[in-house]
Amino acid sequence: MTRPSSIRFAIAGLLTLMACLLYLDRYALGIASESMRVDLRMTQTQVSLSFFAFFMSYALCQVPAGWLSDRFGPRVMLTAYILGWSLFTALLGVTTQVGMVLLLRLLCGATQAGAYPVCSGMIRHWFPVARRGLASSIVAMGGRSGAVLAPILTATLMMALAGSWRPVLIVYGLVGIVVAFVFALICRDTPRDHPLCNEAECDLISAAAPVHTPVIAAVNATTMASPESQRFPLIPVLTSMSLWGNSLTQFFTNIGWLFVVTWLPRYLGNVHQVPLQEQALMTAIPTVAGIAGMFCGGWWTDVAARRFGLKWGRRLPVTATRFTAACGYGLCLTLGLFYMPDPDSRWLPWMIVAGLSIATFSCDLGVPAMWAYSQDVGGRYTASIMGWANMHGNFGAAVATPLYNAILGETPTLSQWNNLFAFCAGMFILSGCTALALDATIPITCKPLSRGAGSGET
Repeated sequence: MTRPSSIRFAIAGLLTLMACLLYLDRYALGIASESMRVDLRMTQTQVSLSFFAFFMSYALCQVPAGWLSDRFGPRVMLTAYILGWSLFTALLGVTTQVGMVLLLRLLCGATQAGAYPVCSGMIRHWFPVARRGLASSIVAMGGRSGAVLAPILTATLMMALAGSWRPVLIVYGLVGIVVAFVFALICRDTPRDHPLCNEAECDLISAAAPVHTPVIAAVNATTMASPESQRFPLIPVLTSMSLWGNSLTQFFTNIGWLFVVTWLPRYLGNVHQVPLQEQALMTAIPTVAGIAGMFCGGWWTDVAARRFGLKWGRRLPVTATRFTAACGYGLCLTLGLFYMPDPDSRWLPWMIVAGLSIATFSCDLGVPAMWAYSQDVGGRYTASIMGWANMHGNFGAAVATPLYNAILGETPTLSQWNNLFAFCAGMFILSGCTALALDATIPITCKPLSRGAGSGET
């Protein structure tokens, strides 16, 4: 008997590398923004607008980018996306105008928009349903690894390059161009397209039956065979309460989560007078906690799906983790209310970092379940469905920094920082409430199933 090849793991590794680069480029400005602001004479409002520009274009391009992947194939489109955002990142390092900063951040957001929808579609093709949660968590961990590297690597390179942020972005862009060519050389859209993937591995991937979801398998097969499958299922998408629950969950989650990778260095510097390199370390710690949560979350949602069925196997991890994330911000608020900052002491900022680490661990613990949900209900439209929900999540990210800026102002007091902690906690509570609408047993392209007809309940 022929042993299955292991090309699917190489594909997962490349997607993980791509995700790492994605977040490294995205959040490098979190630590470099102060140097950029001084160099280009920007106001804090203009800095927040640069973040807004990125996430707004990122959000608006999610569905078109996912549709392009469904239409032309993930290999071609993801290669184009990586090349695009890498070029714009490098150009950001040479610009001298505030208007060009905003334009390039818009273009970076538009080209990065397709990355995760395409990843979700590729995972659906390359991994059996019982392992999609784990595969999704590994790729998403790559993104969080990039977010960890962003402050540490950017600060280190800036210190080595006389404090300049410009050559750092140029280097990141050039590395991305190399990654794009490697991806195009090695990846293929499906296992049967890959010359090194043998028949045994193709059969292993395609033969695995969905967990508790025979009707979903039948619907997906019918959809693939139908001429109407070329059309995006707009009406089912707009009328799916489950998908709206997933979308709103991501919207509120990102408003609460984005503080860690954008405004945390500013908080540590302004309130606790933490120097740049220590800011980078403190900013990285919550994201490391998120990586641990991401890995555990893939295992959790796969086990929960086998134990409770897809409905609660996806719903429970997402709902519970939003509420525990709110508790992490609640700890930060409590510390901010009862203890005054002391520039000569580091225990208080480290305790704040611990609270934020609880929030990020919890937040990322539920992410693989949301990815797997899109793969469960999306069928051949997985990239588009993933893009739809991700679009709403990044609308949340887009409005987050202007909302933060409205709460803080140009020169925030300690009270205003505490108000921001309370605001982020409230966003996670809302996110947990909307997650109760998730139901992975209802494919987007069909009507709700009657109870007992493959409902996913055990």
